[in-house]
Amino acid sequence: MKTNFKPLGIAAAVAAATASYSSVVSAQAVTVDASDLGSMAVVPYYTVREGFGTGVHLTNTSERTQVVKFRLRRGADSMDALDFNIIMSPKDVWTGFINNDGDDIVIASQDTTCTAPAMSNGRFVMPAIYRAGAEEGYVELIGMGTPVDEGEPIAYWAEHTTEGVPRNCDYVRSNFFRQGEGPSGTGIVNASGGAQTLGLTLDTDGKTVITGTSDYVAPENFLKASFFVRDADAGLEFGNSAVHVKDFLTAPSVTNQQSGVNSGDILGFDFPDLDGGVPGVERGRYVELRNAIGGASVINDWSANGDLNVGTDWVITVPGQYTMVDLPAYFASLNAMQSEPNATNTNAWSGDDGDGDGVTDYCTRTGIAPSAANPAGVAPCDFRDIPLTATFDVYDREEQQIQEEQGDLVVSPSLPGETVRTILPAEVNVVSWGVEPVLDSPQAITVEQPGIYGWAELSVVGATSGTREVCNPVTTDTASPIGTDIVSGLVCTDITASADATIPMVGFVAWERSFASNPDANYGRMVEHSYGVTSS
Repeated sequence: MKTNFKPLGIAAAVAAATASYSSVVSAQAVTVDASDLGSMAVVPYYTVREGFGTGVHLTNTSERTQVVKFRLRRGADSMDALDFNIIMSPKDVWTGFINNDGDDIVIASQDTTCTAPAMSNGRFVMPAIYRAGAEEGYVELIGMGTPVDEGEPIAYWAEHTTEGVPRNCDYVRSNFFRQGEGPSGTGIVNASGGAQTLGLTLDTDGKTVITGTSDYVAPENFLKASFFVRDADAGLEFGNSAVHVKDFLTAPSVTNQQSGVNSGDILGFDFPDLDGGVPGVERGRYVELRNAIGGASVINDWSANGDLNVGTDWVITVPGQYTMVDLPAYFASLNAMQSEPNATNTNAWSGDDGDGDGVTDYCTRTGIAPSAANPAGVAPCDFRDIPLTATFDVYDREEQQIQEEQGDLVVSPSLPGETVRTILPAEVNVVSWGVEPVLDSPQAITVEQPGIYGWAELSVVGATSGTREVCNPVTTDTASPIGTDIVSGLVCTDITASADATIPMVGFVAWERSFASNPDANYGRMVEHSYGVTSS
């Protein structure tokens, strides 16, 4: 087996339009940084399909304890399919593997690093409610906060001793209950501090350690994250660096791991997300993030050489689209689909369900006008960029020279044939070139190509109807500690003007050559996309 690794880069929408590329961007100033570290990272793809599994590797490069949110977003609609907190002591490393176990999707780890909640038999099992459509997706890794100093209780108990294990993960986990609901009244007080009131204890040196409130500040740019995709059947593995974002949060957002917005709790596990921290403290980051990783096109190589068993799959992920949906309306759509199955009732975004009751049961982009059967109409609740319309400009490898009408010579001209257009419908899209699919995605989009290899630029435009809006719950109590009363529904803010040319995209090409008679000889690589800042 041959494995090749290459750092993953993302486009930065720099004001000077330098067209530079980097894997670290700042959500504050949109600057380019080559350190490949950040306080937040996105793994653009995971898969557990057809014998595949995905590994994730996190390193805390700092001298401080860091609390990290690990969240799987399912590829079908980027809903939170599984999340937990990792409490990493200074210089700590955590590794996990996402795979199938029968009908379950699990994350397994042999690390002793504290997690909240605790793993059961070294693994987390994805809740069944979000299992469908979660065989592919992407991963969010968000620094939630760091203790104000290493003398804070959470830092002390999370630190690995000379035996290589944390002092007491149960004490660490007591920080992640709702306020007053943990052992001895412990739990999250507000986003910048938890209440760990476990009394006094003695460490191994006989020194008194006082446990009390753990206070936090914004996370540092501490995180180094990488990932790999493994095909156990083919004996193939390829990996890459995650997409790192610098200075994502400017305030801590340390939330509980006991309840969420659906329970009326804005200090719960739903936050932080790609729009920032908890409501009332720090939101609005998604507009800045999409400007940092946004672009108008994706550029990479392709190969479809069937004679040599060579195939390439492009992964194009549009992260954070869940922030652009009225989630209560979306959940109602899911319930409607489950309770009213019929031939047309198959797509949460399809509009009228056709059941004849005059009411649209699905979350729609433009809403439904009032009618006699439905006097109130239906308000729009889907404000996402997707589905994207993609135009493929396909080129070969040869430096051909073609005389154009104006008399100019061009290098690597487009091959003869019609322009290829297709729809990228989801947050995670796999585009398969040729007869040798690499990732075996059943939802893969197949592109007809006029040759065996070359390169292509995929130009994208967002959905043509409706506005672009980011939706957030609003609390009626912004005092500290923040209360749990949520205004019914969400408030959505129009970002159309800032979203015109900044579709957020991350991804790569997975390239494989296989040998049916000798699978041990299979080899491949993963290569980052380049991103164009203007349409072609």
